[in-house]
Amino acid sequence: MEGKIGIIGYSLVGFDDDVKLRSDEMVFRASKSALDAAGISRDDLGTTVISSIDAYDGITISNGLMAPAGGGYQKDATRIQGGGVGAIFSAFAGILSNSADFSLVAGADAVRYDDEVVSNSSYDALFRRPVGMFNLPGYALVATSLLKEQGATEKDFAFAAAKSYEAAAKNPYSHRKIAATIEQVLESPYVFWPLRELEIAPISKGAAALVLASEEKTKELVKDPIWVTGIGAGSNQYYGSWSDLTSLKGLRAAGNRAYRMAGVTDPESQIHVAEVFAPFAPFECPIIEALGLCREGESWKMLRDGITSSGGAKPINPSGGTVGTNPPSCGGFYRTIQAAMYLTENSNVGRAVVQDSDINLGFFGETYHVAVLERGGV
Repeated sequence: MEGKIGIIGYSLVGFDDDVKLRSDEMVFRASKSALDAAGISRDDLGTTVISSIDAYDGITISNGLMAPAGGGYQKDATRIQGGGVGAIFSAFAGILSNSADFSLVAGADAVRYDDEVVSNSSYDALFRRPVGMFNLPGYALVATSLLKEQGATEKDFAFAAAKSYEAAAKNPYSHRKIAATIEQVLESPYVFWPLRELEIAPISKGAAALVLASEEKTKELVKDPIWVTGIGAGSNQYYGSWSDLTSLKGLRAAGNRAYRMAGVTDPESQIHVAEVFAPFAPFECPIIEALGLCREGESWKMLRDGITSSGGAKPINPSGGTVGTNPPSCGGFYRTIQAAMYLTENSNVGRAVVQDSDINLGFFGETYHVAVLERGGV
């Protein structure tokens, strides 16, 4: 598949500990604002793609509630389970196949739930669920491997969190705006060793929507658009090896596919900024290595030297990252919008990568999606 699609409008609604609106009401507000920003109406849409997870929404086939609110009434409507970049993948394919000129992707997180129970229920019923496995101890197991196998320290973990909090405090859309320092992070209590409370992402409530368009329609409507030029997906085996999990084999496959489509041959030099999904702060370091944004083993030094800070040479999560804002169903949309805004506001930056996965539910059998975004003329 070759080609590109444009991002011609987007909207964010929220984000906070709780919201008073239902998921469909949140999707409607975000979708209407995104359509208005794009300068088109619901009648122009060819498809609507909803990102939702039934376990988080508290109902079966939860997109049935949200698709009409996202403009999908009497139109082709699809649901992709995950954080959002997978939904963009679906819309991307639909537009390039000439099934639609315009597609709206949207999602919302509004329901309160017990994260431990929901995460535990996502594990297999025979081996991992009975021993009480859920997402947080899974994160801690991986974090332990970062200490033992990659030479990271607990201070590095706190550094990664503080870097994100500093950026999140400056972002008007962030959920957490606490600007915690390294010392404050280290003083926060352990949740599961070696992870501390301030190193783990919150559960954020809010909504997001984007309007995507064919290359022809984008050029008609937008003077200096942001393009999605490549997209890829990859998964780890559910009962795969520990080395496959910690080396992020599925993410590497997704990134390579997205780069090939976008014509990126050297991501270390050709990707200038990244918005990645790290539900515990230090996880961003192995992610950027898996995405080829630095050489193997160099991510921790880049972190310590400030290269990946929002004002550094290669900003990673300049929005504040997942410890700043973490809506499970629409987080990929949130990160895509933040990357698009960064490209628009920084004329010296031409290309971004956005990464998403379903590990809010926990590790094992995780699926990754990657998108490459570019400003016109790159």
